[in-house]
Amino acid sequence: SLLTEISPYFKFPEWVTNPKSNNTYQKFEKQQEKIIVKDLNVSTQEDLMKIRGIGEKLSERILKYKTTLGTFVSMKQLSEIWGLSDEVIEELNKYFVVSDISEIKKIKINELSIKELGQFPYFKYPVSKNIVSYRSMNGEIKNSDDLIKIPEFPVEKIEIIVLYLEF
Repeated sequence: SLLTEISPYFKFPEWVTNPKSNNTYQKFEKQQEKIIVKDLNVSTQEDLMKIRGIGEKLSERILKYKTTLGTFVSMKQLSEIWGLSDEVIEELNKYFVVSDISEIKKIKINELSIKELGQFPYFKYPVSKNIVSYRSMNGEIKNSDDLIKIPEFPVEKIEIIVLYLEF
């Protein structure tokens, strides 16, 4: 009531006294982006850089790790790449899957030397040495149960490692 009494003594701008019926400001609503899921093994650096949190260096690191492995067999392997945060990995899981593992490069675990086994990213020198030592003492490695018996073997990653091995 007080405002209506004193308002004739004030000069208000035009936009206050005569507001336009149509709003000149448009509401910008966040449009849902259609998610197109791609195979991580055939993705390019440009595909990876579209993900929020991945720049040139991280995309190069992901592709280099893929080259080292030959191919990804699981999205869990992304957590092994230095510099990828949990949030970025979560975003990658939205836009990428590992669907084609037909081109996987199998490692003949019963035939390779310590040096050759050591070139596989999951087998450091001590593990490679223990594999060869186990083979010489117990014969051929037949399955994943034999791998568990090898000292220092990365048992927590066995389900991924087994996919790369040929017994």
